[in-house]
Amino acid sequence: MEKEFLHHFYPRILDVTHREAAYWELHHYRVERPVTNVFNLVFVYKGDGVLILNGERFELKPGCVFHVNPGMWMDISTTAHNTLHYYGVQFHQLNIQWEGSECQSTITHMPLPFKRVLTMPTFALHKQASELYHSWHSKAAGYEWQAKLGLFQLMDTLCNVVIAEQTEQEKSYRQMEDSVRYIRQHYAEELNRTILAKQTSMSVSHYSALFKNAVGVSPLQFVEKVRIDQAKSILTSTSKPINEVAKAVGYSDPLYFTRVFTKITGMAPREYRGG
Repeated sequence: MEKEFLHHFYPRILDVTHREAAYWELHHYRVERPVTNVFNLVFVYKGDGVLILNGERFELKPGCVFHVNPGMWMDISTTAHNTLHYYGVQFHQLNIQWEGSECQSTITHMPLPFKRVLTMPTFALHKQASELYHSWHSKAAGYEWQAKLGLFQLMDTLCNVVIAEQTEQEKSYRQMEDSVRYIRQHYAEELNRTILAKQTSMSVSHYSALFKNAVGVSPLQFVEKVRIDQAKSILTSTSKPINEVAKAVGYSDPLYFTRVFTKITGMAPREYRGG
């Protein structure tokens, strides 16, 4: 994601809200809007709750940021035990496009270019949102401009966080591509999660989670797949004994190789060769 959209982002702030225990008690801990009319950018700093937007459910907790655009069905609920606290910025949005010296503006209901719910690494935005709230309600000279500036600063910070996350994800996917390549080149050697994680300088648990997210199967399942694919090729192109085939693809125990091969292909190695 780039910050290009900020060049065309022109908000008109309508209100800056602070939802805490008294508000939720008054509304019996649930607020429903069949159709939202404005944009709402929300910064959760305490408690927990559930957000439902057009039927999609999101869990809310401290550090969450979520946004709602006009035209959505919204339902937010919380509990008296751990009541949700947040600051929200309500605004309309114009899309401004310059073509030479000509300016075109349109009202837009397009959602902001972030995931619907973000979990921020720190509570820095809570402080910024709090300052924006107090600035708006002070009604001091220039408060509208100060509030708009505060919203731009919040949006800029959100962009930075999203860009950093995407950069980290891209780095992780490159590492997983390297890991897949390593497995394909070294399938005949001893391979386990510890060895594979070491190749990426990650902890075993972090590596395993990233690998499954990127590839769709666990590292060891992928190792099995590569080995069995190689075994199929050897079985159909040579007359090597089963124990040699097993050794060639990384299995020291031919009986274990046979069990794995049968589990994956549905037939024993000799049957596969005969077929």
